[in-house]
Amino acid sequence: MGRLNVAATLMVVLVVATCSRAQEGSGCTDANGLAGRCTSIRNCPPLRQLLHSLRGNTPTPNALQTLRRSVCSFANNLPLVCCGRTSPISTSTNPVATSSGRDLLPSRCGVTGLTDKIIDGEDADLLAWPWMALLGGRAASPNARFVWFCGGVLINDRYVLTAAHCFVRTILEVVRLGEHNLDSAIDCQLNVCAPPPQDLRVEQIIEHPQYKSPCKECNDIALLRLASPATLHRLHVVPICLPIDPLKDMGFSEEEFQGKFAYAAGFGSVSRDPESPKLASTLQQVLLPIDEGERCVSRLKRDYPDPRMTFCAGGEGKDTCRGDSGGPLVLANNMETRRFVVGITSLGNKVCGVQGGQGIYTNVHYYIQWIIDNLRP
Repeated sequence: MGRLNVAATLMVVLVVATCSRAQEGSGCTDANGLAGRCTSIRNCPPLRQLLHSLRGNTPTPNALQTLRRSVCSFANNLPLVCCGRTSPISTSTNPVATSSGRDLLPSRCGVTGLTDKIIDGEDADLLAWPWMALLGGRAASPNARFVWFCGGVLINDRYVLTAAHCFVRTILEVVRLGEHNLDSAIDCQLNVCAPPPQDLRVEQIIEHPQYKSPCKECNDIALLRLASPATLHRLHVVPICLPIDPLKDMGFSEEEFQGKFAYAAGFGSVSRDPESPKLASTLQQVLLPIDEGERCVSRLKRDYPDPRMTFCAGGEGKDTCRGDSGGPLVLANNMETRRFVVGITSLGNKVCGVQGGQGIYTNVHYYIQWIIDNLRP
């Protein structure tokens, strides 16, 4: 939605609203009586989504009343809204998810059937990535062929987390879960065989409402709501854990991600030549250092309004590549008993695996509240 459309629609919706004359950026009280910040509706995803629902004639209950109560001031004759501090734009370094959203997350998550640590730079073991999702579809052009074009990660039986940029040029047709080798109908390893993979339709693609704003790569995150629940399996299809409170859940804070080694996986290209991509038939995994060196920090500060939206990983000649977008970057807790998705593969170098080159990953913890707010039964 363009800036003028948002403003014009909001003026029509809120024409009878009453409001205090708070200044933009100042504190205020939102429609739920909670502390918030007076800002443009473009900077408040929950209220912007309510506005979208009104424009699309699919309003949520009390959407109009909530928007009217949210007006806190005007700037250049356009209304500003009070965005609660529990929203995704919160300046808090530790956003707290709502209890109703957390209730939709599984109690058993991030558990694999392997007892050994994952080894990087080779085919993944059959039981190593039970939360891995594979996205398939076609380019929006006549006679386009079906391709597996992006990755994702299962967070409960109805939702897959991925990157928003995956859907810019490709129409999603199916999400596959429980895949290990694309060339075999049934995957087996060491006398253990997996059930056939599950191909599931998608009911809704939920891109972050501020994707590509205010920068081209900003807010590169999306949720996929499956049309029917995935069939979970204690070894082969297991949701991953979300880092809702890293210090409590994982044993270390978001700031302490730096210097740790995280695992990435995908079916993307294993070729370093960008002109001749060679997609993997077996799920690949790689161990990458989360290390925001000088070049990375400079790039994030230059390209992103808040450097915490993303972080960098790699730089040792190992990398994710074309086709790995949307896949998970995973850290284990201190006890090595659960795995957490801390990053989503977002942006890489033109040539994969360049020594010193790093990939950029969407910081999942930064978007925890947005994720929770968009889950429904």
